[in-house]
Amino acid sequence: MKKTTKDDFSMMTLAEKGMIIMNNGKHLTQISKGNYLLNLYLFEDFFVEIFYSISTNKIDKIEIMTDLSRIDEYIDDIIKPSKEAEKLQLN
Repeated sequence: MKKTTKDDFSMMTLAEKGMIIMNNGKHLTQISKGNYLLNLYLFEDFFVEIFYSISTNKIDKIEIMTDLSRIDEYIDDIIKPSKEAEKLQLN
């Protein structure tokens, strides 16, 4: 199967992007940001974000992460203990 390039991916429709990521992407993590759940995937040799709207229950956009410094947002959320974990540690 031919490798999908960033340009190929960018030209796809939202539905096409969703299908290829769900079938071939590797889900890495999810963060909550305002009214959105942001899901980070690794696909081919690039990162893709899926923006899921909690209020509309729909995916609003799927885009290639071009600013790799934004990965820090996901990492910070992974290493930051949850409130429940903090409570357990205190007991």
